[in-house]
Amino acid sequence: MKLYVFLVNTGTTLTFDTELAVQNVADLKQAIQNKYRIAIQYQVLVVNGGECMAADRKVCSYSAGTDTNPIFLFNKEMILCERPPAIPKTTFLAENEMEIKVEESLMMPAVFHTVASRTQLAVEMYEIAKKLCSFCEGLVHDEHLQHQGWAAIMANLEDCTCSYQKLLFKFENAYSSYLQSIDDIKLKLTHLGAAVSIMAKIPLLECLTRHSYRECLEQMDSSTDHGGTESEDTENEKSAEVMLSPDTLKMNKQLLIASFCKSVEHPTSDDPDFEKVNENREASQYAVQDRDVSMELNENDLPSFNVSLLDWINVQDRPNDVESLVRKCFDSMSRLDPRIIQPFLADCRQTIAKLDNQNMKAIKGLEDRLYALDQMIASCSRLVNEQKELAQGFLANQKRAENLKDPSVLPDLCLSHANQLMIMLTNHRKLLDIKQKCTTAKQELANNLQVRLKWCCFVMLHADQDGEKLQALLRLVTELLERVKIVEKLSNVPQMYCLAVVEVVRRKMFVKHYREWAGALIKDGKHLYDAEKAKRESFGKLFRKSFLRNRLFRGLDAWPPSFCTRKPRRFDGELPDISLSDLQFLQSFCPSEVQPLLRVPILCDFEPLHQHVLALHNLVKAAQSLDEMSQTITDLLNEQKVELSYICHFVKEQNIRLCSI
Repeated sequence: MKLYVFLVNTGTTLTFDTELAVQNVADLKQAIQNKYRIAIQYQVLVVNGGECMAADRKVCSYSAGTDTNPIFLFNKEMILCERPPAIPKTTFLAENEMEIKVEESLMMPAVFHTVASRTQLAVEMYEIAKKLCSFCEGLVHDEHLQHQGWAAIMANLEDCTCSYQKLLFKFENAYSSYLQSIDDIKLKLTHLGAAVSIMAKIPLLECLTRHSYRECLEQMDSSTDHGGTESEDTENEKSAEVMLSPDTLKMNKQLLIASFCKSVEHPTSDDPDFEKVNENREASQYAVQDRDVSMELNENDLPSFNVSLLDWINVQDRPNDVESLVRKCFDSMSRLDPRIIQPFLADCRQTIAKLDNQNMKAIKGLEDRLYALDQMIASCSRLVNEQKELAQGFLANQKRAENLKDPSVLPDLCLSHANQLMIMLTNHRKLLDIKQKCTTAKQELANNLQVRLKWCCFVMLHADQDGEKLQALLRLVTELLERVKIVEKLSNVPQMYCLAVVEVVRRKMFVKHYREWAGALIKDGKHLYDAEKAKRESFGKLFRKSFLRNRLFRGLDAWPPSFCTRKPRRFDGELPDISLSDLQFLQSFCPSEVQPLLRVPILCDFEPLHQHVLALHNLVKAAQSLDEMSQTITDLLNEQKVELSYICHFVKEQNIRLCSI
């Protein structure tokens, strides 16, 4: 058993040991390089169906490698060569000497030696005929395999074309959607610019950064414990520069307000709105604020927390701050300019047209040519059979002449042999002609395939290059759309920030009122439950030994379900520590664009709930009061206790008397 690899360029079958079948394709390529001097980078291995063999897969994982279904090898170095591959011409020993030998044999006299010599010549011509026929069959078989190899590479080209078309279609759809939304993208970027100016004026509440600061400290400690590098420590310090230090958490609210006043409300010379403000009044105001701030700093010796919402956003994903995000968006939009993309798409469509060149993909007349060659091989086999019969006749005549030993039959026998030699010579010439035609046909097919393989190589190379560009452009469009989503989210940050602050304050107010109401409800509910439970217990003690139990009055041993007897679970415990004063602080310094969103929240009306609590409280008082039935049950229980005590005393006296007797 051998592993068969067919070199399509020259129509040559390469054989290897079957041990390579259980190894990787990379090992097979290395063996081809070692044995046949074909560099690995120039090898392309394809199996029937057009699948290209992967270097990391096993050779046996592909259904190929036999003599009838070999692995097809394409030598790219030979394809890119200017000259077509030359098919070696094979000449058998004494192939061209048959005519001379026949002529010499015809001139020999009619003797026994002539009969033996002509018989030997006939057998030799038969042996050469078999070799010629086998050689021609091999040539035609190689041409069939070359045809199969071409079909395999065309199937591979078809797969590449489909993948290329799908990629182009996908990019065209994505790019078309981008072109339709380009105005919307520009509008979103404009909105982001306005949002950035607003975020720069919105102060970041220090209470929102405490949790992040603790996490940052833990990361810094862990990096120090594990021998973190200096660059990592520097990056952690940068990430934590807007976070609170433990000492900063103790700062006075007045210090925070004064610090942000200096950074936000200070007018610029370019803003016409600020030019209208009285400079003297501002100077005196800032002087007072600076004095207050300096006094606080002298007292506490603490740094001020002066961070805007924009500062916090910019350090969340360094170095991808808002400015770099916008810059990348505009850079992507410039690279996706229709003046650049449209010509490229036109080239891609031309590439598809080149890939679908039917004149190059289909070798016209090849099937008919191969059929004609098969007919030649059939006629070649008939000629070999005829040569065999004639050679066997020569052997039979020689044996009969040797047995007769009659010289009189030699003239007629030699004349008959001469005619038969001429027939065999004619058949030999036909075989040589068939051999020449098969060799020429193989060379012509190799030349034809050389041109088409070169075309296939160039169009696939062009398609690969365009495919890489399409992949890059598709990735560029996708990343741009993802960035636009981030831009849209960032544009809503000022509104979301203010709404979230108001929502936290509202929830904290709700939690406070809810806990007060729930506490009062649970207190009265537990009292009501305990009172009812006590009444049922006292009645149960009286009624449990009654004859009427479980006969007329069933269900008197049931208990009421516990309701409103336990405090509800704690909730909203992870909310930031934002107070109403923080909301008022934001109202003082946030720009007018977000002021409508910073209104103090209005809670729902808890008055009906408080009325229910009051009604329940009255019900508890009524339940805890001693009614007539409860008094009756109590009296009966007391009587039972007295009777039981009397019986116990009587039994005790009787026992004493019995003991004395």
